[in-house]
Amino acid sequence: MALAESTEIAYERAFEAHWPDVFRFALAWTNDWGAAEDLAQDAYLRLWDHRDRLDWERPVLPWLLTTTRRLATDRFRGIRRRLSGGGRPTASATFDTDVSARWLDVSAAMSHLSPLERAAIVMTTIEGATYDEAAVVLGTTAGALRAAVSRARTKLETA
Repeated sequence: MALAESTEIAYERAFEAHWPDVFRFALAWTNDWGAAEDLAQDAYLRLWDHRDRLDWERPVLPWLLTTTRRLATDRFRGIRRRLSGGGRPTASATFDTDVSARWLDVSAAMSHLSPLERAAIVMTTIEGATYDEAAVVLGTTAGALRAAVSRARTKLETA
């Protein structure tokens, strides 16, 4: 019983400590507030499902970010299939009309970035991850990540 309780406490601590990071990471990948919330929630659901198999002595944030990236990739593949006629069309997305003008500016600027550039700039600039840490999570090299951040900054400066 004590192990189950300690696992639940570790899960709660991971949620409290990392929810904003996971959400911002998902937002960088999707550029859509609602989709980012869904991805972050799904990542935490997977964490809950795997809570008994995880080593809670190790940092859980890389696991969460990798899971979020994989979920985002699956989401993009599904969208691509639907757009190419490989699936049934769904109802069009609805947008929150109360979104602030500033968020719209950020969203418009971020839409010019590739998913890797968005994730790289968010992880290194906003989250404060090192290039090496971000590269591991994103499944690339530190050099490729530096290039993605450089391209992202250039695009954001001209947007």
